[in-house]
Amino acid sequence: MSKQWWQLSSLVMSVLVVAGCSKNTSQITASNSPSPALAAPQDVWMSQFEQLNGTPYLYAPIYVAEQERKSILKQIKSGSYDNRKGYAEIDIRNYMFVHRDNLSATKLFTNNNSRIIELEQIGEPASGKKLSTSMNQSSLKTVKTLWYLRVVADTNGDKLLNELDRKQIGLSDAVGANYAEVIKDIDKILLVYPKGRYQRLVFYTSANRHFVADVDLLKRQARIEQLPALK
Repeated sequence: MSKQWWQLSSLVMSVLVVAGCSKNTSQITASNSPSPALAAPQDVWMSQFEQLNGTPYLYAPIYVAEQERKSILKQIKSGSYDNRKGYAEIDIRNYMFVHRDNLSATKLFTNNNSRIIELEQIGEPASGKKLSTSMNQSSLKTVKTLWYLRVVADTNGDKLLNELDRKQIGLSDAVGANYAEVIKDIDKILLVYPKGRYQRLVFYTSANRHFVADVDLLKRQARIEQLPALK
């Protein structure tokens, strides 16, 4: 499959990050007070469905409807909100997964309170394709896992969810089930280094500290270490 018009940025492996795991009790994160949650949008739409290669499932994004998005943009322009990067893009809040044979359906999340900035499909390359950090979805024979960059709280207080807020990375299986948060409190992604098809080193910052994570994409877990202070 080709890149989707509704994705918020290039689905390029070299600029995404995975780290940490909800199962990893030794995970190091910034210790800040929880940010207040924003209300879920009242008006959401769903786009066209696309095939998940090598599975009997199709999926589609659930996103803030144009009318509600325009209302928020109008408030931004009038000064009710500060002008913030990223809100002119499609605001994806969830994904719907449907089995093509038995017609069963499920959503990635039970609510639409968070914003999904990026989604990447990871899996087995199609015949004749070599593993690459810039492989797109059409290069995959079988999808094995899905990788999400997600904003769950308004950490900068601008009443929006966008790339300026702290982010987290989550992984699910190929059909959107068994979602697990693998890193939280991401301020800036520095580098993703592919150690193999299903393993990556991730360098990132959080609360003025630097971290590296060794991530197993299929097990959806990682070992995280804090790097020495720069000064």
